[in-house]
Amino acid sequence: MKRLKVRIPSTGELSAGFEWFFEAIEWAYGDTYFIMGADVVKLVEIKFRDDVDPQGMLERLESLPQVKDVKAFPRDGHYLLYLRVSLEQQRELVERLFELQRKGLVVFESGTFTGGESLLSVLCEDELVGDVIKTLAADYGARVISVDDAEARKSPILKLTKRQAEVLLLAYKSGYFDNPRKVTLRELAEMLNLSPSTVKEHLRKAQRKVLEEVIG
Repeated sequence: MKRLKVRIPSTGELSAGFEWFFEAIEWAYGDTYFIMGADVVKLVEIKFRDDVDPQGMLERLESLPQVKDVKAFPRDGHYLLYLRVSLEQQRELVERLFELQRKGLVVFESGTFTGGESLLSVLCEDELVGDVIKTLAADYGARVISVDDAEARKSPILKLTKRQAEVLLLAYKSGYFDNPRKVTLRELAEMLNLSPSTVKEHLRKAQRKVLEEVIG
Protein backbone atom coordinates (compact mmCIF):
# COMPACT_ATOMS: atom_id res chain seq x y z
CA MET A 1 0.00 0.00 0.00
CA LYS A 2 1.10 3.58 -0.71
CA ARG A 3 0.07 6.95 0.71
CA LEU A 4 0.25 9.87 -1.71
CA LYS A 5 0.30 13.54 -0.73
CA VAL A 6 -0.74 15.84 -3.59
CA ARG A 7 -1.38 19.57 -3.97
CA ILE A 8 -4.42 20.82 -5.91
CA PRO A 9 -4.73 24.54 -6.84
CA SER A 10 -7.90 26.22 -5.54
CA THR A 11 -8.54 27.61 -9.02
CA GLY A 12 -9.50 24.10 -10.14
CA GLU A 13 -12.83 22.25 -10.33
CA LEU A 14 -13.26 21.76 -6.57
CA SER A 15 -13.53 25.51 -5.92
CA ALA A 16 -15.27 26.58 -9.13
CA GLY A 17 -18.26 28.82 -8.44
CA PHE A 18 -17.16 29.76 -4.92
CA GLU A 19 -14.77 32.61 -5.80
CA TRP A 20 -17.21 35.24 -4.45
CA PHE A 21 -17.29 33.38 -1.14
CA PHE A 22 -13.50 33.32 -0.78
CA GLU A 23 -13.44 37.09 -1.33
CA ALA A 24 -15.81 37.58 1.65
CA ILE A 25 -13.49 35.80 4.09
CA GLU A 26 -11.08 37.63 6.37
CA TRP A 27 -9.46 34.42 7.56
CA ALA A 28 -10.12 30.69 7.73
CA TYR A 29 -8.48 28.16 10.02
CA GLY A 30 -8.37 24.38 10.24
CA ASP A 31 -10.14 23.84 6.92
CA THR A 32 -10.61 20.16 6.24
CA TYR A 33 -12.71 18.18 3.81
CA PHE A 34 -13.45 14.54 3.16
CA ILE A 35 -15.50 12.56 0.67
CA MET A 36 -18.77 10.83 1.63
CA GLY A 37 -20.21 8.96 -1.31
CA ALA A 38 -20.64 11.53 -4.08
CA ASP A 39 -20.43 14.47 -1.67
CA VAL A 40 -17.62 16.55 -0.22
CA VAL A 41 -18.01 17.63 3.41
CA LYS A 42 -16.07 20.71 4.51
CA LEU A 43 -15.51 21.95 8.06
CA VAL A 44 -13.74 25.23 8.72
CA GLU A 45 -13.47 27.93 11.37
CA ILE A 46 -14.08 31.12 9.46
CA LYS A 47 -14.30 34.89 9.98
CA PHE A 48 -16.07 37.05 7.43
CA ARG A 49 -14.91 40.56 6.62
CA ASP A 50 -16.55 43.29 8.71
CA ASP A 51 -18.52 44.62 5.72
CA VAL A 52 -20.01 41.19 4.95
CA ASP A 53 -23.40 39.94 6.14
CA PRO A 54 -22.80 36.33 7.36
CA GLN A 55 -26.48 35.41 7.04
CA GLY A 56 -26.50 36.68 3.47
CA MET A 57 -23.46 34.53 2.70
CA LEU A 58 -25.17 31.43 4.10
CA GLU A 59 -28.36 32.09 2.15
CA ARG A 60 -26.37 32.51 -1.05
CA LEU A 61 -24.53 29.26 -0.38
CA GLU A 62 -27.83 27.46 0.26
CA SER A 63 -29.17 28.69 -3.10
CA LEU A 64 -26.38 26.99 -5.06
CA PRO A 65 -27.61 23.80 -6.76
CA GLN A 66 -24.54 21.78 -5.72
CA VAL A 67 -24.88 22.67 -2.01
CA LYS A 68 -26.83 20.01 -0.11
CA ASP A 69 -26.47 21.49 3.38
CA VAL A 70 -24.79 24.42 5.12
CA LYS A 71 -24.75 25.42 8.79
CA ALA A 72 -22.78 28.01 10.78
CA PHE A 73 -22.18 27.66 14.52
CA PRO A 74 -21.19 30.90 16.31
CA ARG A 75 -17.81 31.00 18.01
CA ASP A 76 -15.96 33.89 19.68
CA GLY A 77 -16.22 36.47 16.91
CA HIS A 78 -16.29 33.91 14.08
CA TYR A 79 -18.07 30.72 12.96
CA LEU A 80 -17.58 27.00 12.57
CA LEU A 81 -18.89 26.37 9.06
CA TYR A 82 -20.30 23.00 7.96
CA LEU A 83 -20.79 22.60 4.22
CA ARG A 84 -21.85 19.52 2.25
CA VAL A 85 -21.47 19.83 -1.51
CA SER A 86 -22.61 17.39 -4.20
CA LEU A 87 -20.17 16.45 -6.94
CA GLU A 88 -23.01 15.51 -9.29
CA GLN A 89 -22.43 18.59 -11.48
CA GLN A 90 -18.92 17.29 -12.08
CA ARG A 91 -20.25 13.84 -12.97
CA GLU A 92 -17.57 13.09 -15.56
CA LEU A 93 -14.82 13.86 -13.08
CA VAL A 94 -16.53 11.83 -10.37
CA GLU A 95 -17.04 8.89 -12.73
CA ARG A 96 -13.32 8.86 -13.48
CA LEU A 97 -12.62 8.76 -9.74
CA PHE A 98 -15.14 5.94 -9.30
CA GLU A 99 -13.56 4.05 -12.21
CA LEU A 100 -10.22 4.43 -10.47
CA GLN A 101 -11.70 3.03 -7.25
CA ARG A 102 -13.20 0.08 -9.13
CA LYS A 103 -9.70 -0.99 -10.15
CA GLY A 104 -8.71 -1.54 -6.52
CA LEU A 105 -8.44 0.11 -3.13
CA VAL A 106 -8.26 3.91 -3.43
CA VAL A 107 -9.21 5.91 -0.31
CA PHE A 108 -9.31 9.72 -0.16
CA GLU A 109 -8.31 10.04 3.48
CA SER A 110 -8.24 13.76 4.18
CA GLY A 111 -7.66 17.22 2.78
CA THR A 112 -6.70 20.65 4.09
CA PHE A 113 -6.89 24.09 2.47
CA THR A 114 -4.05 26.58 2.87
CA GLY A 115 -2.48 29.33 0.84
CA GLY A 116 -4.87 29.03 -2.09
CA GLU A 117 -4.43 25.29 -2.59
CA SER A 118 -5.59 21.98 -1.15
CA LEU A 119 -3.37 19.27 0.28
CA LEU A 120 -4.90 15.83 -0.30
CA SER A 121 -3.90 12.49 1.21
CA VAL A 122 -4.72 9.38 -0.85
CA LEU A 123 -4.22 5.74 0.13
CA CYS A 124 -3.99 3.19 -2.70
CA GLU A 125 -2.57 -0.15 -3.76
CA ASP A 126 0.99 -0.13 -5.14
CA GLU A 127 -0.04 -0.98 -8.69
CA LEU A 128 -2.52 1.92 -8.82
CA VAL A 129 -0.06 4.70 -7.93
CA GLY A 130 0.50 5.61 -11.59
CA ASP A 131 -3.24 5.70 -12.37
CA VAL A 132 -4.01 7.83 -9.30
CA ILE A 133 -1.30 10.37 -10.14
CA LYS A 134 -2.35 10.53 -13.81
CA THR A 135 -6.07 10.99 -13.01
CA LEU A 136 -5.58 13.68 -10.34
CA ALA A 137 -3.07 15.57 -12.49
CA ALA A 138 -5.29 15.53 -15.59
CA ASP A 139 -8.59 16.36 -13.85
CA TYR A 140 -7.50 18.63 -11.00
CA GLY A 141 -4.07 19.94 -11.92
CA ALA A 142 -2.59 18.09 -8.95
CA ARG A 143 1.13 17.70 -8.38
CA VAL A 144 2.67 15.00 -6.20
CA ILE A 145 4.50 15.95 -3.01
CA SER A 146 5.36 12.50 -1.72
CA VAL A 147 4.68 8.79 -2.12
CA ASP A 148 5.27 6.72 1.03
CA ASP A 149 4.66 3.17 2.16
CA ALA A 150 1.45 2.66 4.17
CA GLU A 151 0.46 -0.18 6.44
CA ALA A 152 -1.48 -2.75 4.43
CA ARG A 153 -4.23 -3.62 6.89
CA LYS A 154 -7.95 -3.16 6.60
CA SER A 155 -9.43 -0.21 8.42
CA PRO A 156 -11.87 -1.06 11.26
CA ILE A 157 -14.11 1.61 9.71
CA LEU A 158 -15.03 -1.00 7.09
CA LYS A 159 -16.92 -2.91 9.82
CA LEU A 160 -19.33 -0.04 10.41
CA THR A 161 -22.65 0.62 8.72
CA LYS A 162 -22.74 3.55 6.31
CA ARG A 163 -24.54 5.75 8.85
CA GLN A 164 -22.22 4.75 11.73
CA ALA A 165 -19.17 5.53 9.60
CA GLU A 166 -20.61 8.90 8.57
CA VAL A 167 -21.39 9.91 12.16
CA LEU A 168 -18.04 8.73 13.53
CA LEU A 169 -16.04 10.34 10.72
CA LEU A 170 -17.85 13.67 11.07
CA ALA A 171 -17.45 13.61 14.86
CA TYR A 172 -13.73 12.95 14.56
CA LYS A 173 -13.09 15.47 11.77
CA SER A 174 -15.07 18.22 13.49
CA GLY A 175 -13.17 17.91 16.78
CA TYR A 176 -15.85 16.22 18.89
CA PHE A 177 -13.22 13.98 20.49
CA ASP A 178 -10.76 16.83 21.10
CA ASN A 179 -10.10 18.20 24.57
CA PRO A 180 -11.75 20.66 24.87
CA ARG A 181 -14.37 19.67 22.33
CA LYS A 182 -14.68 21.89 19.25
CA VAL A 183 -18.31 20.90 18.64
CA THR A 184 -21.08 19.71 20.91
CA LEU A 185 -23.30 16.65 20.50
CA ARG A 186 -26.21 18.96 19.65
CA GLU A 187 -24.17 20.68 16.91
CA LEU A 188 -23.21 17.30 15.46
CA ALA A 189 -26.89 16.35 15.45
CA GLU A 190 -27.77 19.57 13.58
CA MET A 191 -25.11 18.85 10.93
CA LEU A 192 -26.50 15.36 10.40
CA ASN A 193 -30.18 16.34 10.73
CA LEU A 194 -30.60 13.74 13.48
CA SER A 195 -31.60 13.92 17.13
CA PRO A 196 -28.78 14.13 19.72
CA SER A 197 -29.86 10.78 21.19
CA THR A 198 -29.64 9.10 17.77
CA VAL A 199 -26.18 10.52 17.13
CA LYS A 200 -25.05 9.41 20.58
CA GLU A 201 -26.28 5.87 19.90
CA HIS A 202 -24.55 5.71 16.50
CA LEU A 203 -21.31 6.91 18.10
CA ARG A 204 -21.59 4.33 20.89
CA LYS A 205 -22.10 1.44 18.45
CA ALA A 206 -19.39 2.69 16.07
CA GLN A 207 -16.80 3.10 18.82
CA ARG A 208 -17.59 -0.37 20.16
CA LYS A 209 -17.09 -1.97 16.72
CA VAL A 210 -13.82 -0.11 16.17
CA LEU A 211 -12.52 -1.13 19.62
CA GLU A 212 -13.52 -4.76 18.97
CA GLU A 213 -11.42 -4.72 15.78
CA VAL A 214 -8.44 -3.04 17.47
CA ILE A 215 -8.45 -4.86 20.83
CA GLY A 216 -10.08 -8.11 19.76
